[in-house]
Amino acid sequence: MSHQLTAEEQMSELKSFFAKTWKIIVAVIVIGLLAFWGWRYWQSHQQEKVISSSEQYEKLVQKLDTNVPNSVDELVAFANNNDTIYAVFADLGAAQFYVETLKDYEGAKKLLTNALKKTDSQPVESIINIRIARLQYQLEQYQDSLTTLDKVIEQSWAPSVNDIRGDIFIKMSRYSDAVDSYKVALAASPSPDLESNIKIKLNQAEYLKAKQAYDEKQEQEKNRQENTQEASESVKKDVNKD
Repeated sequence: MSHQLTAEEQMSELKSFFAKTWKIIVAVIVIGLLAFWGWRYWQSHQQEKVISSSEQYEKLVQKLDTNVPNSVDELVAFANNNDTIYAVFADLGAAQFYVETLKDYEGAKKLLTNALKKTDSQPVESIINIRIARLQYQLEQYQDSLTTLDKVIEQSWAPSVNDIRGDIFIKMSRYSDAVDSYKVALAASPSPDLESNIKIKLNQAEYLKAKQAYDEKQEQEKNRQENTQEASESVKKDVNKD
């Protein structure tokens, strides 16, 4: 007996298969179409949302007025209630206003910290962390500033990062570390303006390093002499007692 089916038998089996499974096939097609059009709708909606956010962001930025401190409030509210990249831009812009106009460094730091939570872009994170580190420096939170700078790992930011590190070490009287940081910054090919500025600070740091070493040596010599004198006076007292 042949195991091969005739054309009529094949057609019969095919009809039987579709009769049993047509509902499942239709359901799969419908679900696929719904998913496709749902994805297209979601993409279109997201694109429209970004365009709308861009326009709103631009309007709010234009409304900022250095003579009206609360003109930044709408931009802050926009940043808190928006989930597009423009919420990050709004936090950055508002933080700059807080620093330059309100002189509110803690408020600016809070805005930048919020911006950091809204992005996973490493370049953007680097910019935000550098700005946070500068604010921490202004707030005399030197160790926190150093910790924040450690989060910036992109080599392109090495000049700025090590320039700030050097400034922090100067404030902490760690002049040797400051010299090393400024040298690393110069070796990382900074811009001409930044290079000139770093060289000036490096010269100052080297002077302070040498002065610190001299003062420490003088202090050690003073302590040595005082100890010698105390020992001598102690011997004299013992001799006089005898």
